[in-house]
Amino acid sequence: MAGLSDSITIGILLLLIFGAVSFYLYSRMSQTERRLGLLENLLLTLKLSTEASLMGPDSVEPISSPAPLNPEDVDDCHEEDYAAMLKASSPAAPSRPVTPAKSDEAAAEELLRSMHLEKKTTVDVNYESMSAKELKALVKERNLAGAPEKKREIIAFLKNNGVTVPEEAPQPLPAQPGDLDMGFSVDLENWI
Repeated sequence: MAGLSDSITIGILLLLIFGAVSFYLYSRMSQTERRLGLLENLLLTLKLSTEASLMGPDSVEPISSPAPLNPEDVDDCHEEDYAAMLKASSPAAPSRPVTPAKSDEAAAEELLRSMHLEKKTTVDVNYESMSAKELKALVKERNLAGAPEKKREIIAFLKNNGVTVPEEAPQPLPAQPGDLDMGFSVDLENWI
């Protein structure tokens, strides 16, 4: 029994010595890698600074220096003439009635109702996933009168009185006399 415990003790001591040597070698290797990395960075910095000093300073010579304006370069115009010229060049703004601001949804619904298109389809809304309170609020929001009380009946009522949407996208409105033209044209055929 004594021989077994001595061999276990020797095995543990050898394992500890092997672990300590391995840890020492690992830490020395990592320190050497860090030193090499610092040395590489230092050499790279020296190389770049030497190349920069051989190339000369990084200065750009100006092509021309700024010069003051000459009196003949400035147009002489009185304020009254300038104001009259601005009034003559700007088109008269069309008079439009002032309407209170509307929400985007209300404006979109009003636009859809004012459009007279032959092909119309209904909007697919998942009414079944909504609660009865939400459905009643939707009926109230759309200003529909005579809504029933039961959920299934409200769903049928909303489907029958649903908002219609055109199949095709609406075309943009034509330009009005007061609109600004900020666009520009591009000739794609002669682009290259």
